[in-house]
Amino acid sequence: MSKPVIVIVPGAWQKPVVWNDLVQQLHTAGFEAIHVELRTVGSTATPLHRLADDVAAVQYVLGELARQGKTALLLGHSSGGLVGSNAIKGQDNVIGMIYLATFAIPHGKALLDMLGGKPLPWMEYKGDRVFGRQEMLADVMFNDLNAEEQQRWMTEMTHTSAALFATPSGYEPWKDGIPCAYIFCAKDHALPLAAQQKMAAQLGPEAKAVTLESGHCPFLSMPEQLVDAIQMLEAQMRGTYS
Repeated sequence: MSKPVIVIVPGAWQKPVVWNDLVQQLHTAGFEAIHVELRTVGSTATPLHRLADDVAAVQYVLGELARQGKTALLLGHSSGGLVGSNAIKGQDNVIGMIYLATFAIPHGKALLDMLGGKPLPWMEYKGDRVFGRQEMLADVMFNDLNAEEQQRWMTEMTHTSAALFATPSGYEPWKDGIPCAYIFCAKDHALPLAAQQKMAAQLGPEAKAVTLESGHCPFLSMPEQLVDAIQMLEAQMRGTYS
């Protein structure tokens, strides 16, 4: 069986450029990799895009891969776990999903429900848009990067549609026989390790897992180790890793 295409489903707020290094390193490791540009991130449409629009964007990519006879392995980061989970439904060419410091959300629950029903202190609502508070982002999102890199990546942040956080999930792939795995980020200040572990517990006792000693964005702070983790989990999910 040939390697699946790694389909990256990103989280909120971050522009596509943050994934460029990881995509290149996955290519070097022998994987085809695609970053899906989600419509709720930086959207200027009226009204702003919603979860269904993000799901459609991912499913379009999966459909194109299916037409090419290619399989896909989803990598969902942060709120991308919600998007990826829902996008998998009905996609026969998906071999599984890797959750990276992300939300595995039960059917009928929304992102905001998983945050206790209200925004976190570093989240700022402005009408139909949600921003990260600039004075808190360095510690929350980029705590394992140096000051220069923190400043660089904070400039690549934008808003996300508030509707994404309020829309309930409609699918739990781990309950439908789809292989799922989790990459924990032990030093994450945005989604603390205990919260990640609670999410991952839903995936079942057979779910594979890897822990990185990183903050919320290992694709920026330790992309080589992240590629290694993806390779290992991909092999395990295909039953070929020893």
